[in-house]
Amino acid sequence: MSRDLKLFIRYITPSMAGMLIAGLYSIVDTFFIGKAVGAVGLAAAALTWPVVMLSGALGDMIGTGAAILLSQERGAGNHATANRAFCCMILAEIVVGALFAALLIPVLPAVLRGLGATPELFDGAYRYALILVSTSMLPMLAMGCIAVMRNDGQPVLAMWLVVVGLVSNIILDYLFIFPFGWGLAGAAAATAIAQSLTVVFGACYFRSGRTALRLTLAGLRPDWRILGICFRNGIPTLGAQLSIIGMLLMHNYQSLRYAAVAGLAAYSLIAAIESMGSMLMTGLAAGVQPLVSYFHGARKHRRKLRLGYYGLWTGFGLGVVMMIVSIAGYRIFPAWFGLDGNVASLAGRGLLISAPTFLLLGVVRVGSYYFQSSGRLAAASVLIYGDTCLALPLCLFILPLWLGIDGVWAAMPVSRVLLFAVLACYWHRFNWKGKQRELANA
Repeated sequence: MSRDLKLFIRYITPSMAGMLIAGLYSIVDTFFIGKAVGAVGLAAAALTWPVVMLSGALGDMIGTGAAILLSQERGAGNHATANRAFCCMILAEIVVGALFAALLIPVLPAVLRGLGATPELFDGAYRYALILVSTSMLPMLAMGCIAVMRNDGQPVLAMWLVVVGLVSNIILDYLFIFPFGWGLAGAAAATAIAQSLTVVFGACYFRSGRTALRLTLAGLRPDWRILGICFRNGIPTLGAQLSIIGMLLMHNYQSLRYAAVAGLAAYSLIAAIESMGSMLMTGLAAGVQPLVSYFHGARKHRRKLRLGYYGLWTGFGLGVVMMIVSIAGYRIFPAWFGLDGNVASLAGRGLLISAPTFLLLGVVRVGSYYFQSSGRLAAASVLIYGDTCLALPLCLFILPLWLGIDGVWAAMPVSRVLLFAVLACYWHRFNWKGKQRELANA
């Protein structure tokens, strides 16, 4: 086994495990809400996900942007600048998290009604969203800590940080939803407390002797140049998260339009399964990212390209496995999550139709992270924002005109094919036509 393959496995394994565990958050909430509250509770929670996920998207943008700069500066031997990037990340997460909650809470009822909350869904959706929006600084700080720990050479510790949050969430979900009877509000409170534990343990790591990174009061003064680089580096990551949020928004709207509350409840299950696969693929891409960033900063282009290929093929292989799981479980998963009748039938059919999504999901995700970490921000942004702004909306609003609710389920796999075509063009342009020039500088 080559040294690069060993390095690849060392980084992606804990990263994928950590992100898969993070993806289980939605599965856990969906399971407990489905069992305790039923289809209406699932539909109410699904309605709020785009709003709640926006804070995580902002946190991921800042954290990943800072982590990329941190790796590049370390690769170039600039350790002081790397530490400044870490301090600026913490400052930005705190400020943006506080602003997010302060601006959104007053308009939250109007936002939920704008997302399609009916009187049947509004009360549960509002209680669920209010708790998570009020504590939005917590997932942002958690995202940032995990991203920096992974780039600080501690991918296994970052994974265990996520495990602590998940196990806490499972225990608290059960307590708050069943013995305490808090319903959707209990699920939200469990998530917030679990994320606070992740932040606390992350802070303990950065105060330990296991890292050279140090958070100081002097370091919390804004460095606008470094903040600008962090935000710019993180734009494609924000786009990746906005793509997921946009997918949820548009799917929620179309599911309600073509199959009412039953369609939205069915989509909540499909989205939970897809989000687990998406998080797994993001973990793969995030595991490759620090290596690509480091070798790009060190100008070792041959090794950078090799790791990119490892990531693409691994993403495709994982996609095959996830597609098989989705197809095999199309009858089992709805029953597990407390769905029956028409809702279970809709969810099962949706799982079958959307299963091919996984084949190219990881390939496109790895490709966008590779370009982002190589300084090809325009290519990464086209792949990510092109999904949210063009490919997915076209598929979601055109296919149902002929196929009805089946067209809503088919939009994801069809849009992945379109994005893969764009990725193939960029890969040829940057890594085949320019291969000899890059390798000459290796």
